[in-house]
Amino acid sequence: MKISSFVAAVILLVFSPNIHSQTANEILESMSTEEKVGQVMVWSLIGTQLDSRIHNLVSRYKPGSIIIFRRNIRNTRQLARLTSNLQSLAAKKMKAPLFIMIDQEGGVVTRVRINTPIPSALALSRVDDPEFIKDFAKTKGDLLMALGVNVNLAPVLDISNPKKDSFIGNRTFGADPENVSNLTIAYARGMNDAGVIPTAKHFPGHGGTVQDSHRVTPKKMSTLEELESRDLVPFQEFIDQGINSLFMTAHLALPNVDKSGLPTTYSPFLIQEHLREKMGFKGLVLTDDLEMKGAAIHPDIGERTIRAFLAGNDLLMLAGTPAHQRRAFHAMVNAVNQGRISMERLNESVLRILKAKEALPQPAAQTDMKKAMTAVRKLEDMSRQVMRKAFKVAIENRLRDWPEYDPKLMIPVFSASRGFYRHFRENYQGRARFYHLNSHSLNLLSDRLARPEVKLAIYYASGSVTARKLRQLTPQLREKLIVVNCNHSGEVEDQETFMTVLNFGGHSPESGGWIAEELMNPSRLEPVETRTPAEAGDSSSPDVGENDFSEIENSD
Repeated sequence: MKISSFVAAVILLVFSPNIHSQTANEILESMSTEEKVGQVMVWSLIGTQLDSRIHNLVSRYKPGSIIIFRRNIRNTRQLARLTSNLQSLAAKKMKAPLFIMIDQEGGVVTRVRINTPIPSALALSRVDDPEFIKDFAKTKGDLLMALGVNVNLAPVLDISNPKKDSFIGNRTFGADPENVSNLTIAYARGMNDAGVIPTAKHFPGHGGTVQDSHRVTPKKMSTLEELESRDLVPFQEFIDQGINSLFMTAHLALPNVDKSGLPTTYSPFLIQEHLREKMGFKGLVLTDDLEMKGAAIHPDIGERTIRAFLAGNDLLMLAGTPAHQRRAFHAMVNAVNQGRISMERLNESVLRILKAKEALPQPAAQTDMKKAMTAVRKLEDMSRQVMRKAFKVAIENRLRDWPEYDPKLMIPVFSASRGFYRHFRENYQGRARFYHLNSHSLNLLSDRLARPEVKLAIYYASGSVTARKLRQLTPQLREKLIVVNCNHSGEVEDQETFMTVLNFGGHSPESGGWIAEELMNPSRLEPVETRTPAEAGDSSSPDVGENDFSEIENSD
């Protein structure tokens, strides 16, 4: 998404004045059952503009929250217009403004993209500087606010060892509970400073599980004592520090904690007894998408929604089909009318929601496009700094196995990102050839590496598919490869069998140029001195559209 897409006429933002002219209690008293049920719903949209379909959905069902996905974004100007129009419609049809949510973690879970890939949590953790991370998150939050987004479904608090294969992958800040606490709290404070509400997820901790809750219900065999000593530490710190944040529950079963075997999303013990009563959380609890396979405890989406609400969740996410969203809405209304959900229970959640919206900052009268452009430029610069640091950490003590520079040597570069190769070619004075990774060329990888003239090759593993393809290579072929691993290190097995594996934990097409420089550096047997971003001398931006982001698209 190019910076030029910000060049636009001023977009007026119209928000509901009710939430700021009336108290939350006054608004609650004036609401019908249907309006109250609407407030606890989090719905996704199909489309990129406020057409008749979206207009009718918001007007009829009045969902209190909308979640934005990649399918809703063409460019930044369009997204700002969409959110503005949604809030304008909410001002006319509803008694409170919308929560507009987005998954803007960084790394593989990035909905709003800029020229320089936004680093993953794992790459960001390499900086190991809470003040930098706070400023980084503040800058990201400034951009989101300028685009009309007031809730970010980040940061990920899951404790996970990046050296082992897991569902969370490079979305984690690491394996040490105290360090994860410090870094994620800094991240959340930065979001708060920008006026954006962050989301602590996935309670009580997906970390370490291999199964993907989009496809199955993972089981974690930890005891409650083990959770409290490890996985729950960052969540407890968020509560103790008074961080203004949502908590998202995981579709994760813990049979040694809740004997029912239900996923946390449906566990009154974990949500009400433990999170609220024992840990002391007073804020909003949000489900992950109830249409995920991990949440499929019942075939009827309406029944799932009711059970999730009765378990103690305040906000119920339905990010799939409109038919399922309507079914869930009507099921909730019927459950209230029939007494299965008490009005007291419904009011409890709606009041929490209204109070949280009451605390949102008053929106500016118009979109500040200058502020948005400033945030983009700063975010790009900070993202480069993060990945330069990740490169420095990855390459330390890894250069001695590299062959001496030979300008006659042809170096094949395998990558799904033309940007990575372009940066390599601009900085490498020898011979190189680009092989674009796709489903066809991946099958030819072994044949190309087996050619006797190939002594050294570079492989940019930008996603899960390209990383796992390396498992099929023989040890003889692996010895020829310098692997740039954009995933968590556990994604590339038997790393000692390769010439080198550089574990970045995030995308960095610019690293192609950095590797070229190191290959040509005659003094690289000496301690490595890497340049700072300001000295890099290359302000060009990688081809974001050609980065291999599409290999894994997470919906939470």
